[in-house]
Amino acid sequence: AALVLALSAGASSAALTTPHGWRDVEDVSGSSEMLSLSFFLHLCPKKVSLLEAEVLERSTPGNPKYGQGWMSNEEVHEMVAPSAEHVQLVTEFIEAHGATPVFPTPNSDVITATVSIETAEKMLAADYRSYHHAGSNTTLVRTLSYTLPESLSGAVSVVGPTDRFTTRTAPIVQSTDGDGPYDNSPANLRSMYGVGNTDGGVASDNKQAVTAFLGEYYNAKAEANFFKRYLPRAAPDSIKLVGDATAGSAGVEAMLDIEYMPAMGALIETEFWGFTGKSPNSPITITDEPFLTWLYTVGNTTDDDVPMVFSTSYGEDETIEVPTDYSARINAEFLKCAGRGISILFASGDSGAASAAYGGCPNDQFTPTWPAGSPFVTAVGGTTGAALPESAWSGSSGGFSNNFAAPSWQADAIATFFATGGQPDSSYYNTSGRGYPDIAAQAVDYPVVIGGDLTLSVAGTSCASPTSGGIIGLLNDARLAAGKTTLGFLNPLLYTNPDALTDVTKGTQAGCGTTKQEFGFEAVEGWDAVTGLGSLNYERLLDVVMALP
Repeated sequence: AALVLALSAGASSAALTTPHGWRDVEDVSGSSEMLSLSFFLHLCPKKVSLLEAEVLERSTPGNPKYGQGWMSNEEVHEMVAPSAEHVQLVTEFIEAHGATPVFPTPNSDVITATVSIETAEKMLAADYRSYHHAGSNTTLVRTLSYTLPESLSGAVSVVGPTDRFTTRTAPIVQSTDGDGPYDNSPANLRSMYGVGNTDGGVASDNKQAVTAFLGEYYNAKAEANFFKRYLPRAAPDSIKLVGDATAGSAGVEAMLDIEYMPAMGALIETEFWGFTGKSPNSPITITDEPFLTWLYTVGNTTDDDVPMVFSTSYGEDETIEVPTDYSARINAEFLKCAGRGISILFASGDSGAASAAYGGCPNDQFTPTWPAGSPFVTAVGGTTGAALPESAWSGSSGGFSNNFAAPSWQADAIATFFATGGQPDSSYYNTSGRGYPDIAAQAVDYPVVIGGDLTLSVAGTSCASPTSGGIIGLLNDARLAAGKTTLGFLNPLLYTNPDALTDVTKGTQAGCGTTKQEFGFEAVEGWDAVTGLGSLNYERLLDVVMALP
C-alpha cells in the first residue's frame, strides 16, 4: 500500500466532536491572536516508494549498499520533492490571504505561514475555539473541521494546527521521597546492558538528542545535580538547546530524557530539542503543533549539524486519534530521516494493550499507539526486575498497527510469534499490521532530579527510550571513530541479529481492564508484542556492528 495518502477531494477533514477528555472553554473565532500554519504537501507515492527501497538497501546487513554511506539531506529531499505546481498553488494561496510563505525544508514539501486566527479561519473555512484538557493541564486552540479550496485538492496532505488534539505523555511518578535506593540508577543500567564504564565522545562528529513538547523544559541546575549524584565523570560540559521552548522550570519528562540519554551515551554531544507550540502573546494557550515543527526543523538542519539519534516520548492512540492521511504523511518524514542515517526511537506507551486516552478497549479492540507503530521508527517497550533476566512491564504498550502493514524485515518474527500461540484472540487486533515494540528496556524506578534536592522515582517507557538511545549513541561513536557510517534506520539490523539482544520471555501486558479481556499480550521466546526482541546488550551489539562495513 502507498505510504502517502492525499486528503480527499476538496482537501477537507471530517467534522469531529470534542475529543474525549477535552472541554470547549472559549470561542476565539475572529481573534487577532497569531498562529503558525504548516502545510505538509502531498508527496508522490512512487517517489516515496523509491526512497523506501533505497533506505532498506542501505539499512540491511548483507546488502552491497550497507555501510557505503547515507544519502545527504539534499539528495533525500530531491528524491521526494513535491511537484512545482503544488508548491506554486500553496504559495499563491498563502499570499492571496496577505501572508508570507516560509519554506523550512530544502524541497519546499512543507510551507508555513504566520497568520491571525481570523485569517486562518478564512483560509480553512474553520471555526477555531480554545479547548482544555484537565488531565495534562493543556490548553489548545483547535478547530473540529476545516476545508481547503478545491484548487488545492491533492496538493496538501496535512495542515496544522487544525483538528489534532495532542497532550503530553507524562511519565509515572512512583514516589517523591528522594531518598532511594533506586533500582535503575545509571550505574545499574550500564551494568545490566553491558555498557560498564564505556564512554563515547571519541568521534567528534557524533551527536544525540532528546525531544520535548508542550511545555516540558530543560533545567541546567537539575542536570548538574543529577550527574553530581549519580555519574560525576560523565557530566556533560553543556547541552545544546534547539527549538522555541528549551530552558525553564524543570519538567519531569524533559529531565528524565536529558538525564538518561547522556548517562548511557556518556560524553557524546547531547542536544535538547524543545518545542512548546505556545503563542508568543500567550503564556498558556498552545496555538501551534510542536510535533510538526520538530519534524521540519530536522529537515532544515544540515547533515553536519543534525543529531544521528533522537529519543522521543511522544505518543497517542493510533486508531482513535490519528487519521490515516496524517500518519502516512508523517511516516514519510521518518523515512526521510532514515535516508540520512538518523535513528529515531519512540517510547511505545504506558497503557498496555488499552487506550491511553479513553482507558479500556473501545469497541472491544486493543488500541495501538502512534508514532511507535510507524515502520520507520524503533519502538521501545518496557521491562522490570532491575536485573537479568528481565520481565515484561505490564504497562508496556505494544501490539499491531491498523494503519501500517507488517514490513518485510519483521514478517518472520511476527509469524513465529503467532505460531507460538497462547496470545489473546485475534479479534482484538490486526494480525497483518506492523508489530511493535521492537526492543525494550527497564521502565520502573528511575531517579530523576528536577530540582536542587528534589528527586523523583519515575516509571514508564519514557524511561526505556532514552536509555536505549544512549546505547545506540555509543555504537555510533565506535563506528564513526573507525571511519564507518552511523547505524541509521535500526530495525533491519536488529531483526537480523536477535542474538545480540537479551530476550525477555516472561511477563504479561495489561489488557482492557475488564474480566472479558483482563490481559494483553505475553512475552515469549523471540519477538513479542510486549518487549519486542528484548533489551540491547552493548558488548554483543558492538561486536556485530564493528564487523559490518
